[in-house]
Amino acid sequence: MTPSVAVSRPLMVALGLGVVGLGVGAVVGLSEGSFFGAILMAFMFWTGMSLGALALLAVNHMAGGSWGAVVRRPLEAMVSALPLTALFFIPVLFGVTTLYPWADPVYVAAHPLVEFKVAYLNVPWFIIRGVLYFAAWIALAWFFLRNAREQDARSGDAGRIGYRMKSVGGLAIVAYVVTVTLASIDWGMSLTPEWWSGIYGVIFMISQAICAMALTILAIVWLANRDGRIDELLTEKRLQDLGNFLMAFIMFWAYVNISQLMIQWSNNIVETNTFYVLRFDVEPWRGMGIYLAVAGFALPFLILFSRWVKRQRAALAFMAGWAILNQAVHTYWFLAPEVGRTGLPVAADVLVFLGLGGLWLAFVLRSLASRSLVPENDPRLKHPPVPAHGDGTPHGHATPAAASAEVRHA
Repeated sequence: MTPSVAVSRPLMVALGLGVVGLGVGAVVGLSEGSFFGAILMAFMFWTGMSLGALALLAVNHMAGGSWGAVVRRPLEAMVSALPLTALFFIPVLFGVTTLYPWADPVYVAAHPLVEFKVAYLNVPWFIIRGVLYFAAWIALAWFFLRNAREQDARSGDAGRIGYRMKSVGGLAIVAYVVTVTLASIDWGMSLTPEWWSGIYGVIFMISQAICAMALTILAIVWLANRDGRIDELLTEKRLQDLGNFLMAFIMFWAYVNISQLMIQWSNNIVETNTFYVLRFDVEPWRGMGIYLAVAGFALPFLILFSRWVKRQRAALAFMAGWAILNQAVHTYWFLAPEVGRTGLPVAADVLVFLGLGGLWLAFVLRSLASRSLVPENDPRLKHPPVPAHGDGTPHGHATPAAASAEVRHA
């Protein structure tokens, strides 16, 4: 079994950042009345990171390519943080009446359209749905992580266990799409209960996929610099595959955002246009929108078209970090006006974001360090059996070493 990487120093830094950031952010935010908005935005971003990893892990098992086995451990580590993000949801529940207008009976009585939705938008049902979402996500995470450990321990049954995870992958994707769509409506779109969009949940899903893939790239490049086996497995071709995924996700992110804009704007009615009227006519929202169009899509799209960039570890890692920054800006641009922000992030927004992020990263690093970095029993990292000649040499292969080299460079 390949030993894990030493993470004690970055883990302690992340944990310290988390405790200090969240503690100071809570004090500052509660004193200024900005805490609940800050915790909601940070909660949705970091929970989305784990959810994006859950979706990619399901796709990973369904796809069957060797690249998926190489990045399994970072994805599993991110997925393992879902119980922690459930704890992040608790302070959001305390702020429901502050954050969501539909929780105010006076507001509901004055808005007939919202009154029509109270059978769905009410505090008890909001809490129950949140519990159900996390129950489904944690159950899926438990299934994949439990089977991954079982596969590590039972090399003789590795193929059967891998097939079991592959079989559940499709169901996991369906469950992910349904629950994340509903959760994004509950936690994000209902901040403005008179406004609606049929693409809102898809935008959050692809944003989660970008964040998870980008962090996976950063993690695997970081690990390759510290572990010889990962360094050997992270070939230029596999790195390019990850870069292609990132580029495709960014393209789809731009597509769904433009689709929502076109549909909403062409309606030419108050109930749908308010979202973009605010973000197009008022600064700094207009400037952020321009930044996202240029730096969030156009430039990364053009740069990632380069095969060279996608095959160079440092270059692709830079693009991955840039993509995470862009999605953090996108989350703020989407949610901040609805939680009372009128401009750039306040101190509580930054502190709470870094606080939750530090705790989340510390949990992920601890999970990553607890297991072998390479799933040695994953059938995708083993050369498939080939009928042998009489002397034991496989047909079409000169030596076992050649077969091993083929797997390394696939």
